[in-house]
Amino acid sequence: MTTKTWVTAVVAAYVLATSTGCAVYLAGKGHAGAHLEALEVGTSEQKVEHELGTPSSHEPLGAGKRRSTYRVELTKQPNYARATVHLLLDLVSLGIWELPGSIYELSSGHRQGDVEIVYGPNDRVLEVRDYQAIQAQPVSAGGPQTQQEQWEAFWNAVNK
Repeated sequence: MTTKTWVTAVVAAYVLATSTGCAVYLAGKGHAGAHLEALEVGTSEQKVEHELGTPSSHEPLGAGKRRSTYRVELTKQPNYARATVHLLLDLVSLGIWELPGSIYELSSGHRQGDVEIVYGPNDRVLEVRDYQAIQAQPVSAGGPQTQQEQWEAFWNAVNK
């Protein structure tokens, strides 16, 4: 073999070795964003604005209450089921899945969304309505019944 062929082979092996596991890592790590778990009933408005920034709108509700809407970065939480799917696809495709999997993980993690917070007369949080609560769908007591519903439930769990 010529030197050029050896160099090409070594560079290709290096690129494959260093990129393997990126999609798995990204799915397991998630993406940083607004820390909504820190906001609970009784939290002061100053702490909320420190965490989320200034609200995009205010709406009086009466009796001293008001609703403020904050524009926040919605993020992907760590999801080990999605990481496992990436790992299996990596193994089955001998590493070829790494590129589309990494592109998917990097491109689908950053979206904007609204969080509504109801404040009482003392400027303390009474209620937090975040994007997950707004998008939540009721599930029947027996869980998904049809094959289509089972696949949709699995897909939603993987993409959470």
